[in-house]
Amino acid sequence: MAVKQGVYRGQSAEERSTERRARLLEATLEVWGSLDGPPVTMTRICQQAGLTERYFYEQFTGLEAALSAVLESIYEEILDLTARAVEETEGGPAERAHAAVAAFVGIFVDDPRKGRAAMILAPSRPTLRARRQAMLKGLADFAEVEALELYGDEAERGSTGVLAAMLFVGGLSELVVAWLDGTVDTTPAEIADAATWAFTRLAHR
Repeated sequence: MAVKQGVYRGQSAEERSTERRARLLEATLEVWGSLDGPPVTMTRICQQAGLTERYFYEQFTGLEAALSAVLESIYEEILDLTARAVEETEGGPAERAHAAVAAFVGIFVDDPRKGRAAMILAPSRPTLRARRQAMLKGLADFAEVEALELYGDEAERGSTGVLAAMLFVGGLSELVVAWLDGTVDTTPAEIADAATWAFTRLAHR
């Protein structure tokens, strides 16, 4: 019986490439984000993924590209889960804001590697610093839009609304970093409560 062209062990070339990319992304997160883990290098990532350097370069131009891809995936997860939390939560602005913040913090509770990678380690790499800042600005834009949706005519608008959203996201990010590195003795629930308190005071007049 002839084998279908391009198919190996039931997978197409595209499917195999997608699987290898997923393995490399998971390996990058593991090596980069694990507490007290080894220095992140392309060689260690390939060893963790069980793949050769050939397949690494099939997906990424280099180490920084792999780290950036992991950072991007975390950012997309944050936007997806926080937006879904707002949509699926009944109640007023405070309840919906609390759900969004809890979803944000919950990502790092479920997988501390993501918090270490995105919140603590990425800023220390010059090639990723600008991307992380753009991510925070994107989250601030999301917070600004949600404030307008939740508070309507009472929401802060214009430059004041933009600055309020940036202040909220920046403060929340620093609080999460302090919790992750042990500087602040708190809990995810307390972070969600404090951030909700801040949002409900910054987002509207």
